Amino acid sequence: MRQTTHIAIEHIVVSSKRSYDQVKTTLEAQMGFLGNTDELGRQMAGVQTCWEQIALAIEKRLGTSGFTIFSMVEQGQLLSLAGKPRRVVQYAVGNPLLAIQMIEHVLEVALYAPLRLAVYEGQQGATFVAYDSFSSLLSQYHRPGIAAVAQLVEQKLESLVGEATGSEPTS
Repeated sequence: MRQTTHIAIEHIVVSSKRSYDQVKTTLEAQMGFLGNTDELGRQMAGVQTCWEQIALAIEKRLGTSGFTIFSMVEQGQLLSLAGKPRRVVQYAVGNPLLAIQMIEHVLEVALYAPLRLAVYEGQQGATFVAYDSFSSLLSQYHRPGIAAVAQLVEQKLESLVGEATGSEPTS
């Protein structure tokens, strides 16, 4: 069986007068780095750690924004290797403790958590941060427990991006 759902996604692009390096550095400074989640899970399972200890270990890996970096892909490097030098990086970011509050309602939410954002330098040297509205991505599930957490994640993301770009959040 195959099911197809059409959803409207709000795509947000925030421009900054700050340099690419400044935006990237500020973003990264506000987020922790989770590292290899599989390895973390094996370590915690190996010592039979209780959930409270696991949650504390995760919290220690969150930055001041409440997010951690799951992965970073320097796509600009690939473009440069292809003879098309550009500056662009994609981040997979999130908060595992918030993610599980949504995923427990609908396992498919794991498709969207962690969320992604891209930082890139435009043709004229301006810097941009682009991401899809988390609430719009998850609105297809029609679950209050998911919607409330998605809204919190989105507020945190808007603050993070606003701080990094030097612009005010829209909400």
